[in-house]
Amino acid sequence: MDPNIDPDVVAGVSTFALLIGVIVYFATIALSLWIGYLIVKAAVRNGLREHTLWLESRRGPLR
Repeated sequence: MDPNIDPDVVAGVSTFALLIGVIVYFATIALSLWIGYLIVKAAVRNGLREHTLWLESRRGPLR
């Protein structure tokens, strides 16, 4: 290791890099869960709409 580099500076940089890495990691997980939620929400909405149309075609308009 270079004797001109202060070890405290290196420790601070690695702590900062670790913090940024953890934030990016959890942000990626949160974004994945949010996108999955939106996909499931859209699928349920479309399924309910199709089911309602199917019911109306069999026995007339619902209330």
